[in-house]
Amino acid sequence: MNTLSCIAFAIFLLLLIVTRYRKSLPLRWNQHRAQHPGCNDIKRMTPYPAQPIKGRERYRVMMDVRRLDVANWLTVDKNYMDEHVVRSELLQTEKKKVIQCLPESYDACLEALEEVVDFLCQRFPNIFEQKCGSETVIHNNMTGETFTFGGEKRDVDPLEIAVRLTMEDLSILMKNEDDEYYLAASASLFPVGWTVQERIGWTISKLHNPVPLWHQQVANSVSKFLARLTPASPMERSNYFVEVKRPDEDLFEILYRPTSLSEDNPDPAPQDIVIRRERQTFRRLPRTGTIVFGVKTILTTLDELPMQELQNLAKEIKSWPEYVGEYKGREVWGAKALEFCEKKSQLYEQEKEKMGEV
Repeated sequence: MNTLSCIAFAIFLLLLIVTRYRKSLPLRWNQHRAQHPGCNDIKRMTPYPAQPIKGRERYRVMMDVRRLDVANWLTVDKNYMDEHVVRSELLQTEKKKVIQCLPESYDACLEALEEVVDFLCQRFPNIFEQKCGSETVIHNNMTGETFTFGGEKRDVDPLEIAVRLTMEDLSILMKNEDDEYYLAASASLFPVGWTVQERIGWTISKLHNPVPLWHQQVANSVSKFLARLTPASPMERSNYFVEVKRPDEDLFEILYRPTSLSEDNPDPAPQDIVIRRERQTFRRLPRTGTIVFGVKTILTTLDELPMQELQNLAKEIKSWPEYVGEYKGREVWGAKALEFCEKKSQLYEQEKEKMGEV
């Protein structure tokens, strides 16, 4: 084979390799995108798994923090649109009660929004799309909404845009002159027994005044935890409440609980007793150094709990001192919940015995 033939053959091989590589790119890209749910897929997505009830036999206030699952800092699931309707209604009818931002929090709120948009567009690219220039435009394919922010545009509330995109409530924690963290901005749309309008500006310590044993058992640990949090060490934790709803309540009324966990239902059925869990996330923002605190609410009725969690719940209810039970509303739902747990456990044990005999 002469020199010209060798060169021609080499060029042919190179073209063949390039052609095959270029053909493979769309496939690889499609495979990558297929990992992310589209608008239709979300309707089938189960919620991010809630931490199970552990069944502690001795009551104690605990931080129970763990490393954040960074790939799921913010979540999207089949309940997105239903909850989005509730969030939109709250921001229209109860805005002052559910969102407040002190003037000094603007830069932190804007940074939090930038982090939210970047995360959602990377994690769910079929749902959220952004265009960046002197201003940023974010479009939500699920709701059809488009928001513009950044640059010289300061007439929009960054935190409001953020919680119109997310399923999580978001708050900004900043330090005051006494080196204490306080609630500088908050969009808490699904609160339990309080409103942002009442508590904006409160320190973390003051916010937890009503919680039994909080100051004695975890106040110092919480202060140290917040001080040590870095952008590279985001954390999360979980907790739960028990609430009672009326049979005719809709999702808006169940999620928005600014006054009490218990509605007027003196004889609640198992499906009227709701386990309300919160997945709480903590991230230090790199530019402003403030902390963005997220809360995702997950609802499960008593009759939907798996057996192990039902038994663990009964253990914990029985472990609460009287003053803790009073704080948690046990006198309203406690007897009914324990009765249901006991009956379900008995049936479960009977079924196990029958299976053993077979």
